[in-house]
This record gives sequence, structure tokens and C-alpha cells, in this order.
Amino acid sequence: MGRMEHTQLIDAIDIRTAVRAYDPDEIADDQARQLSMTLDAVNMLSGLNIQLVRDQPKVFAEANESGHYTNAANYLALVGPKNDPESREKAGFYAERVVLAATLYGLGTCWVAGSWDREEAARHCRVTPSQELYVGVVIGHPEHHLAYTSKSFEELAEFQRTHRTSKSFEELTRGMSAEAREQAPDWFRAGVEAAAKAPSAMNRQPVLFSWDPDTGTAIASIDPELDGPAALNDLGIAKLHFQIGAGTGDWAWGNGGMFIKK
Repeated sequence: MGRMEHTQLIDAIDIRTAVRAYDPDEIADDQARQLSMTLDAVNMLSGLNIQLVRDQPKVFAEANESGHYTNAANYLALVGPKNDPESREKAGFYAERVVLAATLYGLGTCWVAGSWDREEAARHCRVTPSQELYVGVVIGHPEHHLAYTSKSFEELAEFQRTHRTSKSFEELTRGMSAEAREQAPDWFRAGVEAAAKAPSAMNRQPVLFSWDPDTGTAIASIDPELDGPAALNDLGIAKLHFQIGAGTGDWAWGNGGMFIKK
């Protein structure tokens, strides 16, 4: 299926993988500045306070020691209003936008919920009394990163295909009839294919998509069987991937939110 619109973010979707092993090299100031510009833009759009925190290996001391990570020391702290489901979803959507930008800068990332010291992480970022630290994203230079950055786009895309299992189009559109799938437009299929490459907690991929032939809109819902603490975050991430894959269009926030193609 041809994509409706090609962007660099599609390239990032096609090569992004969860990176657990990092080189100890620091994130350079110029890369940090590039990331900060992206962060400023998404924080303005979202009303969140996503922050880049560098050189705090103590946050990942246990995970590094156990081998879950290697040399994890930097992270994006996803900070937003307390008890606000929409903000949790936005945190997934907008932080994944930063993750894709970081991928294009040659940095590795990995979403993190449990395998860090949350209290230690919160000590190194700004969290007001009305806010909380939702989750984080480890970020840094992938292990052997000089060899990594010399790989071609095709090699990186092939690595993703062979190192990651994703649900099929049929699994992610479980609620649709075979006839509706057949009738669904190319942009919907392209959106679902991009969402299949989205990260999610425990790689559970809890978001289902459907297309309504009467209204011409797409709908994203959390699979009730896979609902949990990270599901809203995963919903936001999956919506972003779908939107980039589908081309132009906008989502309504919330479980069951509609995507209107432009």
C-alpha cells in the first residue's frame, strides 16, 4: 500500500527499536539542544512538562546491575498534572514524538515504567505539587553507536523487522468485519501498519483500531482484556504512529477517540 504522505517521522517509525544497551558516552550539548527545542515545542502544544535529564546513572543502578540495561544514565521525565487521564495519553503521544526525533538524531531510546528508581528520577526533575512523574524514556547512544550510525536505512529497518514481534493488521483491527477491512481506505491500513511498530508497556500493544464506513473516521480503543496502568500512555503512542502513517488528520483524545482524515 502506498503511503499518503512521506515524512522523516515515517523513517523513524521504520527503524526505531527499544534500546537497552548504551555506550557510556554523554549526550553532546548540541544534541541536547536539538532535543530541548523539540521538548519546548511539544510542551507548549500539550501543556505537559517533559524534561531531559542527563547523567544520572543512580536512577538505573539496579537495572544496570541486573543486566536489564547497560549504561542507562539519561532519561526523558514525563511530568504532567496529577489524576488527569487525558494528560497521560498526551504524554504518550508527545513524548513518542520526541523519541522519533531522537531516533533521527541517531540516539537510542526505551520506554520505562518499572525498571528504574522512580523516587530518585523525580529528584532530578521539576515536579510541582499539582504534578506527578508518569513514566520515563531512557535515552542515549546505542552500544557501539559509531557502527550503528554507519548502517544504512535499509539495514536498520531490517534489524527492526527481525528483532521485534508485532501484531498483525487483523489482530489490531479485531473488531472489524472482513468486509469492512476490505473496504477500508489505504490511509487507514497505512496508519494501522505504523501503529503496529509503536512501543508499548511489555510490548502488549493494547490498542485496537477500526474504520467506520458511514462517517469515514477511524477509532482507537483500548482492548478491555489488556487495560492497565500504562494503557493510556500506550494509547497516545499508538495514536501518534497511526497519524504519521495515515498522513494528515487529527485525533480526538480519549479511549474511543476518532481520527478525522484531512
